[in-house]
Amino acid sequence: MIFDTIIHGTQYYRSPTPLPEEWEGDIANLENFNLDVMQIRINWRQNETREDEYDFSDVDRLMELAEKYNRKVVIKFLLECAPQYVFDKYGGERIGPKGEKIRGAYHGAFYGGWRPCFTNPDVQRRAVLFVEKVAQRYKDRKNLLFWNAWNEIRNRPVEDCFCPHCRKAFGKYLQDKFGTIERLNAFYGATEESFEGIALPAMPHGYWDIFEFKKFKGGTELYNWLRFVYEGIRKYDKARPIMSHVGFTSAFQLSISDVCDDYSVSKAVDFWGTSVPCDSAMDTHEKRQDFLMLNDFLRSVDENYFVHEIYPGLGMFRWYDTQFDMRFKLYGALSSGAKGMLYWQYRAERLGHENDCAGIMRMDGSPREVAFEAKAFGENLHKDMQYFVGSQAKKAEVAIVFDFDSMLMSEIEDSCGADYSFDFGDAKFYYRNAHAGMYRMLHNADYPVDYISATQPEKFKNYKVLYFPYYAMLNNAIVPYLEAFTKNGGIVIADEGFGMRTQNTWMQPYDIDCKPLLTARLRERRVAPNEYVEYKGESLKVSPYKTEYAVENAKTLLFFKDGTSALQKVGFGKGEIYLFGFSIGYSYYMNGGAVWKELIEELLQSVGVKKYAYADALNGIYEKRLTNKDSETVFLFNNTKAQKEFSFEDMILSCGGDGRLQDNRYVLPENSMGYVIVKPNYTKT
Repeated sequence: MIFDTIIHGTQYYRSPTPLPEEWEGDIANLENFNLDVMQIRINWRQNETREDEYDFSDVDRLMELAEKYNRKVVIKFLLECAPQYVFDKYGGERIGPKGEKIRGAYHGAFYGGWRPCFTNPDVQRRAVLFVEKVAQRYKDRKNLLFWNAWNEIRNRPVEDCFCPHCRKAFGKYLQDKFGTIERLNAFYGATEESFEGIALPAMPHGYWDIFEFKKFKGGTELYNWLRFVYEGIRKYDKARPIMSHVGFTSAFQLSISDVCDDYSVSKAVDFWGTSVPCDSAMDTHEKRQDFLMLNDFLRSVDENYFVHEIYPGLGMFRWYDTQFDMRFKLYGALSSGAKGMLYWQYRAERLGHENDCAGIMRMDGSPREVAFEAKAFGENLHKDMQYFVGSQAKKAEVAIVFDFDSMLMSEIEDSCGADYSFDFGDAKFYYRNAHAGMYRMLHNADYPVDYISATQPEKFKNYKVLYFPYYAMLNNAIVPYLEAFTKNGGIVIADEGFGMRTQNTWMQPYDIDCKPLLTARLRERRVAPNEYVEYKGESLKVSPYKTEYAVENAKTLLFFKDGTSALQKVGFGKGEIYLFGFSIGYSYYMNGGAVWKELIEELLQSVGVKKYAYADALNGIYEKRLTNKDSETVFLFNNTKAQKEFSFEDMILSCGGDGRLQDNRYVLPENSMGYVIVKPNYTKT
């Protein structure tokens, strides 16, 4: 537990807005809307316009006003807005794949100097000096709560960056991994002369080079960038927590053009967070599922995660949140285990392509309707903080096993256009749609679901069922854990493509490297635009591939129309492995199918997986739970046009949100949400 409270606040200042004459009135108004925390985004270009000439008068004034009105402050660095001297004196430009310089620019979210190459040692040295100046200046401010080291850390676009510094750093990354160039060449079948002269990928078609390059760029390099900021802060502030937040988290990643490996990069800081890379409107069942999925995934990265940018609508003259939208996001995040929620932002933006963007307040500082949702949410937080602090999301019995390497490979496969570029070819978004489809299926069947990383196989034993979405690059280090899991009665659900590739990105020509658990060989794999499976009297379309596996000691449960096996079951110990010849997650995401949900339910029920007590997701009733040592909080979402009542046998300690208590019943109006806090295992007599 990082903090002794749930953080509730807002981004306030991103130079040059709001204007100085607006600051005091706005900051005084934060308390009226139960916003305990304000974030100041420190723009490198704003506060060091010339080399070694620092002017922090804007930040000083904001810190003073925050102290005056008793508001806590988060300082977030915006190093991607580099001063002009970084480009002119130190050659800080990124270099594109054709050798062109990518100059710093003005962007609505990065106002000036966006963005230099931080692998350039001179750029990094100057950035560290700036970080240290800020840390030294504000470390003694009593109202400084924590630091945010980097805004939306990510690698984009695909080829960012091909400068000599990046080439050298990529070579060092490979040398650290393989030791000698001979080992790298032997492993990948490559023909590189040296690590110093390593070739940078010009297209995705060779697989291994872009695979390693994006693991370097989206993992190791981002980690290193966070560490230089972290260490610059720690030089002066030894105690306060330091976080960062991702812009496009792995769970929603669709292409190699925007990459961050949350699981590895998050280790550079004390805790992790996310922006919201899904729709701001919560006006469909699928959009609400996406938001809950985002939170359940982030919790697997860090149990102290923050939803660091909750948007009050897109703005830009397009969409503004309704009160329901905002309420769903706030209670959806809290009920999933988020330890902090910050709005993006206080006032709607007035400049650049983000003009009119977001804002719980309008550009003139007057409140939108959602501001009153923020106020009401803050009231409930303050009222029941004793129950929320220290709570954790109640552990599910089913887990989706997320593998970054397999996801990256599916994106590389999608990117092989015929023109020898990094443009999409026949993009299927296989990995993302597969895991998201299974999440939706489980959610629609009213089962709690967790995510875990394939790099943490020691967690397998905590579950009854594991789902592997397109686990193409099966790492045989997890096989002993899977063996123990199934021996003890666990169920493994494996999508098509399971074990298809070896760790060097090549296709597996022999048996899947999963013995003794599974002896199987992939025989044929084809794109399946019009492939169907018969099940329970229905003809169901399957996607995106039709794959034939030869599996020893298997029982075929489903057949393709040509008679080949579509689903095979293998027993191992007390458990079972279900190997699909298609992706059930992807098929559900793309085509739906209530029968697929029935099939998965049968598997879950065979090992006694419990459903939520009150949920009926397909009919608009959602449920999430937090547990504490002395209490359990049941969050209920009523997205129907009728009042709903929920009866409780446990002792009720408190409640909040839109509902009301009537004896032991909690009554929720239409299109509303709330929570009931109970003493678990206590039954009235």
